[in-house]
Amino acid sequence: MSVLRQEMIQVIAQSLGFDDLSEESMDDLLPEVEVRVREIIQDAIKFRNHAKRRKLSTRDINQALQARHLEPLYGFQSCSLDHAIIPLKSCKEQSSLYFYNEQEWNVQELLEAVFPPIPIEPCVRLHWLAIDGVQPQIPENECSHSNKDSDSTSMQHEDQQTDRKPLVKHVLTEEMQVFYSKLTEAIKQQTDLELQRAAFHSISQDPGMRQLLPYVSRFVYQEVKSVKNSNRDLAILVSLMRVCRCLLVNPHLRIELYLHQLLPALLSCVLGHQLCENAAENHWALRDHAAQLIATICKKYGETYAKLQARVSKTYHLAISDPHCPFSTQYGAINGLMYLGPLVMEKLLFPNLPMYYKRLEPALNSSNPDLIQRLEAQNCLGTLVHASGMYFDSQMETVNGNDEAAVCSFDTTVSILYEAFGERLVPYMALATIKNVPVSLRPDMIDIII
Repeated sequence: MSVLRQEMIQVIAQSLGFDDLSEESMDDLLPEVEVRVREIIQDAIKFRNHAKRRKLSTRDINQALQARHLEPLYGFQSCSLDHAIIPLKSCKEQSSLYFYNEQEWNVQELLEAVFPPIPIEPCVRLHWLAIDGVQPQIPENECSHSNKDSDSTSMQHEDQQTDRKPLVKHVLTEEMQVFYSKLTEAIKQQTDLELQRAAFHSISQDPGMRQLLPYVSRFVYQEVKSVKNSNRDLAILVSLMRVCRCLLVNPHLRIELYLHQLLPALLSCVLGHQLCENAAENHWALRDHAAQLIATICKKYGETYAKLQARVSKTYHLAISDPHCPFSTQYGAINGLMYLGPLVMEKLLFPNLPMYYKRLEPALNSSNPDLIQRLEAQNCLGTLVHASGMYFDSQMETVNGNDEAAVCSFDTTVSILYEAFGERLVPYMALATIKNVPVSLRPDMIDIII
């Protein structure tokens, strides 16, 4: 016995224009129609199971029809949820006939309704999602909202177990790995100077160094740490400082993202206790070069990182103020403060000058048997005098501007420096007098200059 009835076949036939269909024809069509309906339903059940749903939806029926190259049913997708029951209503004239109960609309109201605004023409607009791992703060990137949502979600579900995927490791291509290996070998070797010069040129000019920048900065940090703690090879440290300088002058690189690796290496070369095995080697030039690089970094990225110069200055000041620090370390700190500018020297270096000079005097005495300590003390004294001269030269324009506060501060600093160094400052004071700097020099100072 068929599940379908003749009335159903009759209604479908009448909708297609066949009004005179006989009962024998309907009896013959019933089994065939039932077979087709069962096939469609079975295929729809497969789509439902594949979607992991428990209820059959109109979408499943349409997909089953499309799989058999049949036209899908239209007008049955207006429900809010596909798995919701479709509301059907019986016809008044024929109680056995049901139709889809849709909302009735007044045609007159639709005609009198205000037209919606014209949609904007489609266009393509480009913006950066991230630049070197940093997401720019633009309206297209809703960073703050996403962060707040993620924070609130994490607070609500902190007790739940979540599976976190490991971070994706940045992998270099085979060619870049070979290039990095050759580059580091050229930096560390000291025999082939042409090869080393080519490596430095590549670091300072090549745009392709962007991919290698994290590796090169880590290489500099690790090598400085290794050389300082083991063999103390001054030549390798000099090469590494040249690498830092090349990275700074390369216009294609964003060094500020890797200052956390470069600055410790540079400060180690400035303030390191012993940078070479032989104290007679010229490690003073290395400290001077590293101090200049740090001053360049502070000047270039001081606006981006407001506390950068303050932290570096504090590190230098602690090295000078500590009476247990060796003179080699204090030499680097004096150079570092000198290259940071006259205001830093005026605030952090010169106020401690009388106390520091008293510590230098015993080491400078000719009766001191420690020749290395005497040499280090002489270098510190020479650097202090040179820093004073740099201060005079840089402050002349400020004092010439007739700023009373600047003149008063300058006079106070001049008195401190003269008390410490005396006639060693005569060349710089003579230059200040030639340039008509309004400094109220003491009479004995004027007599010496004349």
